[in-house]
Amino acid sequence: MPKLIDHTAREIEVAEAAWRVAARDGVRGVSVRSVAAEAGIAPASLRRAFPTQAALLAYCLDLIRRRAAARITALAEITDTASAAAVLEELLPLDDERRLEAEVQFSLGTAALADPSLRTVADAAHRDVTHACRLVARVLTAPPRTERTTAMLHALLDGLALHLIRQGEDEPTDWAVEVLRRQLADLHPADGGSGNTGA
Repeated sequence: MPKLIDHTAREIEVAEAAWRVAARDGVRGVSVRSVAAEAGIAPASLRRAFPTQAALLAYCLDLIRRRAAARITALAEITDTASAAAVLEELLPLDDERRLEAEVQFSLGTAALADPSLRTVADAAHRDVTHACRLVARVLTAPPRTERTTAMLHALLDGLALHLIRQGEDEPTDWAVEVLRRQLADLHPADGGSGNTGA
């Protein structure tokens, strides 16, 4: 019998290889040849899954978005600063997996500014982060402040993520967690303030 291929698994394998190439060589280094070599597959197999570079890059960015959404969905409902922090921390590069995702997301997000084929996916990722921040804001603040708090949290996440990926891979990340938790405690001091800001 012919060997059955799990096409979804193959697409994810290719996308993860493309992430590594993009993180190492930049978006310009992502080509059929380089990604196929990184994934250990024939270029023809890659082209069957992704006929164009644009299709591959869009899938790479969307996979990051879907994985972040899945991690957040798996968490408990947001009820206080601790559960709010757990949600927003999933959007920060606090481990190797999320660091790679963040590096690629920033690279592709920047490329999307001049590439319409990536803009739709980049905009969807941006909306997902805004949605997560709004869920937190609705729990921790009163309605008149919700949208302002949402924007502030989104900007805070973007800034923390950028600092984290610019620092060395072996440098500590707990400072970013503390900054985030302190900000959330300031929004909702009823949870105990400093009692929710520890690492």
